[in-house]
Amino acid sequence: MKILVTGATGFIGTQMVPKLKQSHDVQILDARQVSDANSKWHQAVDECDVLVHLAARAHVTSDGSNSQHDLYRTTNSLLTTQLSNRLSLGNNKHFIFMSTAKVLGGSTKKDEPFRNTDPLKATDPYSSSKGEAEQELQNLCGRTSLKYTIIRPPLVYGPGVKANFLSMMKWVNDQRILPLANTQNLRSFVGIRNLVSLIETCVTNSSAQNQILHVSDNHDLSTTELLKILAEVMGKKSRLVSFPRLVLRMASQAIGKPRIYEQLCGSFQVDISRTCELLKWSPPFTVKQELEQTVTWFNSKSK
Repeated sequence: MKILVTGATGFIGTQMVPKLKQSHDVQILDARQVSDANSKWHQAVDECDVLVHLAARAHVTSDGSNSQHDLYRTTNSLLTTQLSNRLSLGNNKHFIFMSTAKVLGGSTKKDEPFRNTDPLKATDPYSSSKGEAEQELQNLCGRTSLKYTIIRPPLVYGPGVKANFLSMMKWVNDQRILPLANTQNLRSFVGIRNLVSLIETCVTNSSAQNQILHVSDNHDLSTTELLKILAEVMGKKSRLVSFPRLVLRMASQAIGKPRIYEQLCGSFQVDISRTCELLKWSPPFTVKQELEQTVTWFNSKSK
């Protein structure tokens, strides 16, 4: 199988490309080369059987200004459209698009996970641009022979993880006292190896074509549980204390960062039962195995 990958040097791409190269002919396309004024990228797209599109502007912002929407739309929506339009000129091509579960909203009620049939309800420029890209891709595939697979992960973690997950690891490693002993939420996560496994399955399993697939470790955790497991894996003492959630919410609002409370104490779950049933697939690694690999990377980075 000839596979073309964008975003190959990113967090997911650096883990995925070596794995795919074990069984496939994999080429890399620098997304910065893709423009209407430059046709050099056309040949790479024309020659592939499957295009795995990972390249994206991924930093999530609450800034809803038009300028922010335009920035995300250019990278996440228009780039996807350019690539898929070119790929659709061939026969029996397959476009695998890495979207996000956030296209369905910023939170869920506990034990009421997002399903792949739920309507789009983006809450920020990032998720809005991904939702636009999903719709454009599906519309294109509806009028051409191009096949699509849309993958919607929640937070992805593993070696090289940044942002909030890396911050939590630093908190545990530094033995900070954290007022999160009673969060009572549930959040879905996906370890990088489990996500790569699904992508690899989508490349070869025709049942993935023209499908929207949710993915996770299939083991949702509260923030309290996650921090306890991290402490165990890191060989640290868990230093969690109980604190009223209302006070935590008010504190996050007082410092002008209400999203912090939602990220730490809110629920965000995705239902992956359809993915597992359709593809006869299940996450090959447990949460603890994925966290152990992540901690090994973290410890090597800290030395």
